[in-house]
Amino acid sequence: MILATARLLLRPFVAADIPAYAAIRADAEVMRHMPGGTARAATAEADAARLVPDFAAQWQTIGYGPWAVTDGTTGALLGHGGLRLLPDLGGETEVLYLLARCAWGQGIATEVALAAREVGFGALGLPRLVGYAAPDNTASCRVLEKAGLAFEGEVEVFGLTARRYVAERP
Repeated sequence: MILATARLLLRPFVAADIPAYAAIRADAEVMRHMPGGTARAATAEADAARLVPDFAAQWQTIGYGPWAVTDGTTGALLGHGGLRLLPDLGGETEVLYLLARCAWGQGIATEVALAAREVGFGALGLPRLVGYAAPDNTASCRVLEKAGLAFEGEVEVFGLTARRYVAERP
């Protein structure tokens, strides 16, 4: 599924995205709130080489997955975002996003999260969406709230403490 928003083109990942995605993940500041923290920046190339095919495969096997978030005008890869099935967490579907620093502070993560919510509850008919954010990542917490997910509590997930947000299909 390819989706255009006001400023973005959201599409499944392709192998050609690996170098640009690795460059985004190589920024320690981008990885600071992610599982594994800033140390994950050192494994960016290997992680991108593993994640891009995995994200693409999710579209083939379950019909949705994280999008490659690209600039709608230039086509530049800005990161990932969308929906991810969490089989290890009871089969819930997560709203997620990870963006290059050049895309921060512009409402792009919110634009992606709102598109993910619309597709999740609309075309996919999912009953519930969840989101997770590091407690000190106030920007990410605001994104989930703007996308209509409500804070439920703090949980241990993905090897870290996170704020859990949920939304039920209207």
